[in-house]
Amino acid sequence: MRIEILRQKMREDGLDLFLVTDKINRRYLSGFTGSNGLLAITLTRTVLFIDGRYTVQANQQTNNVEIITVAVGRSLWNELQQFNEEKHWGYEASTISLSTYQQMQQAAQEVRTELIATRNLVESMRMLKEETEIAAMRVAAELSDATLHQVLDLIKPGMTELALANEIDYLSKKLGSEGPAFETIVASGVRTGQPHAHASQKVIEANELIMIDFGCIYQGYYSDITRTFALGNVAEKIAATYQTLQKIQAEAIETIRLDEPLSAIDQRVRKQLAKSDLDAYFTHNLGHGIGLSCHEYPTVGPEETQTVQESMVFTVEPGIYLPDFGIRIEDDVLISESGEIECLTKFPKEWLVI
Repeated sequence: MRIEILRQKMREDGLDLFLVTDKINRRYLSGFTGSNGLLAITLTRTVLFIDGRYTVQANQQTNNVEIITVAVGRSLWNELQQFNEEKHWGYEASTISLSTYQQMQQAAQEVRTELIATRNLVESMRMLKEETEIAAMRVAAELSDATLHQVLDLIKPGMTELALANEIDYLSKKLGSEGPAFETIVASGVRTGQPHAHASQKVIEANELIMIDFGCIYQGYYSDITRTFALGNVAEKIAATYQTLQKIQAEAIETIRLDEPLSAIDQRVRKQLAKSDLDAYFTHNLGHGIGLSCHEYPTVGPEETQTVQESMVFTVEPGIYLPDFGIRIEDDVLISESGEIECLTKFPKEWLVI
């Protein structure tokens, strides 16, 4: 089904051949998870070129895909000569490396075909999740929630941010995650004012703020959650600011509507933050698509023209980053077939002091 949808897109764009070099897109279309390979799709053939390391794996993971194992010493790109009848080759311009493009360009020149840049051809398909994908993302979100519930009991003054990040990674794997969705973020005290502060050797002290941003992976699908809370007593300004942001994040999710531009959601949040003179401290997009990768098409930003569609999953994560502290609250949001909004991540968001 996915290949047929892609072929229809190819026809609309005048492509005879589409070359899939992005690892995640290759997995989405063929099921093959190996780190090296080239997927070539024509209007009648689906061919996966691999080297001998992946022959067994490719045959196990794919269906209705022609597997060609390239001989040692021969490039995957040499095999493209067999597509000399296809005169319009599409390629993934947004994710291809210069080296790969140069090899592709040489292969195209040898058979005198035209290379055509495409963007988000597969990503726009991945944007709309199938039932099996949503089911996997539910589990990934549940694993994140369960990890947070367990890790709260372990947080003590005197441990380092890095030690806490390691505990989160260990617990999530113990519960069933295939691995961290990205480098787990743990920031404390003034370091919470850095949106993506890497966990450091800083000691977490009593009576300061802690921000945790991490995710789990289940059957290849990702979750992403951020919670901010206090370890002991913190300034009233911090608690009040948190409650303001919590309300804005909740309203942002509740007011999502089908067919509205994603930019409208981002802009509503900025307008609400402006009422409290906090908009200048919100320094990133409101969110991003999530699925087979943690950050995928589309963005939820002030210039995004893509509209809200059924079966989309994206994050809603407003944050404010002041000189002395920062706060971010993030959830993964599913747009159901009826247009209803559901948070897949369900860990409580009320102001929490541990």
